Amino acid sequence: MPAIESFATKRGTARFEDGSLVFDESVRGYLRALYRDYWRGETWWRKAIFLGYVCWLAVAIGWSATVLRDALQSGGDQIWAAGGAGVVAALLLALWIANSLRGYRAPDRLALDRIESVAATRGEKGLTRPRLVITYRDDGATRKRRVSLPSLLTPDGGETYDRAVRAFAERGFDVDADDEK
Repeated sequence: MPAIESFATKRGTARFEDGSLVFDESVRGYLRALYRDYWRGETWWRKAIFLGYVCWLAVAIGWSATVLRDALQSGGDQIWAAGGAGVVAALLLALWIANSLRGYRAPDRLALDRIESVAATRGEKGLTRPRLVITYRDDGATRKRRVSLPSLLTPDGGETYDRAVRAFAERGFDVDADDEK
């Protein structure tokens, strides 16, 4: 019986359950992971990264609200304010669609017998994130599910990568691991 039942991802967790790989990922899970991995970390620079995320988000929301308020109150053309909001919404939608087409966030449950291969990339500390690319069959087509793992800058980043690779190896998958450090 495999010893590893779950591993952390960038946006939550992945767990093996009833012959399937189940992804519990969300924005809320991503925020929890940021808090867990950076704010609760032992070193000051991890806390600084977390504060940078929080401050950036607060400034971005505040600045956007100020620009929108000023556009509406200045007697300016409200069409410009609506157009700007529409452009931002369209950009966010386009990014969401691009991620979905590239294989992020879907599907949330993947039967293990449909998985053809697993490729793992450790990434480079500070530059790229560790990730898995799971190739699977879906209605006669071959698709890919990409899974981002916690950064190597987090206290358990390297260990989580190793844990994910071992979890698939325990289940009989030949993991193509790129372990350049």
